[in-house]
Amino acid sequence: MKKLLVLDLDGTLWEQKDMPQMVLKFEVLRFKDPQFKVEGNLFIDVYGREVRLFEGTREFLEWAKERFILSIASWNVEEIVQPILEAFGIWEYFLFPKMENHPDKADMIRRTVEQLESLGYEIKEVVYVDDKASHVENVKREVPNIKFIHMWADVKSFEELKEFLDKD
Repeated sequence: MKKLLVLDLDGTLWEQKDMPQMVLKFEVLRFKDPQFKVEGNLFIDVYGREVRLFEGTREFLEWAKERFILSIASWNVEEIVQPILEAFGIWEYFLFPKMENHPDKADMIRRTVEQLESLGYEIKEVVYVDDKASHVENVKREVPNIKFIHMWADVKSFEELKEFLDKD
């Protein structure tokens, strides 16, 4: 029996609050030779736009991968966000990540659980971490045995998130 830890991106793993607003700008770069650089926790595109991982994100993911199946449920566009996750070196942590251009996180999480179960995983519990509580009631209706952690409200750092998750 495994626990699934599902993470949001915008405002949860990185400081950028509304990546869809940046999508069109990144989309232009996708068809050219995109140029960007990564300096520690900072991704900078050719136009100087930035995406910054919150302090402790990488360390948290390294810790969590030993304890959970990790995935993503994010209102984003995968073709734009995946290269950023790859540039940060964290893409490989996630199984069946969902970055889709709609807000139905319940559907994303439910489908991730179904995909994992189709491979033989028995999912004991789902823990969903997001900086916004707006999706929680819908998710709770559709996904049994889910626990929600409101990032930056229930916990104030990734270190606190580790401690919170270690209690279980």
